[in-house]
Amino acid sequence: AVGKVLPQLNGRLTGMAFRVPTPNVSVVDLTCRLERPASYEDVKATI
Repeated sequence: AVGKVLPQLNGRLTGMAFRVPTPNVSVVDLTCRLERPASYEDVKATI
């Protein structure tokens, strides 16, 4: 689905979202492969 919304990321980024049983809350699991090492802080700053 990510590749349909952002074609430049097709095959490069996978994401998953699912509902949790609480009102007004969501969870997102983002998985990606990077070309070079990056810290958690680097990823957060980029996103």
